[in-house]
Amino acid sequence: MRYVYIRPFVDSAQRVLEKVLSERAVPGEIVLSSAPVTSRGVTSIVGVTGEGEGRVLFDMSAQTALAISSVMNGRAQSELDDLARDSIAELAGMMTGTAISALANDGHRLKVSPPTLVAGANVTISNLELETLIVPIETPLGEVVVNVAIATS
Repeated sequence: MRYVYIRPFVDSAQRVLEKVLSERAVPGEIVLSSAPVTSRGVTSIVGVTGEGEGRVLFDMSAQTALAISSVMNGRAQSELDDLARDSIAELAGMMTGTAISALANDGHRLKVSPPTLVAGANVTISNLELETLIVPIETPLGEVVVNVAIATS
């Protein structure tokens, strides 16, 4: 994996979370993993193609997803209904789009798929035999974990 891809995804996730939540978001340490990802409860998966192939995951607990969705929609949400799921998928799209734009400005050509949302505790998501760089981002509403697994062609 080219490490050049991780920083734009972490930076964009941090900036988008801070803007959406009007709160500080603090990235943690980068960890390298080759193991499959086990969902914390709600995971947005975005496929990546182009000069790199792989996927980016934005993973959080159901409680964090509901809290973020509540802020995004200006009303309390107590269940992971269509609105909450759509809001978290939209958040993943915003974070990914910002990263892809930054990478494009640096001459990298990547395309992304629309986010797919997976909900459920202990769901295992295969890493497709790719090394995954994992960075937790702490917000006042809970942790959002960014998982980047992109192999270059």
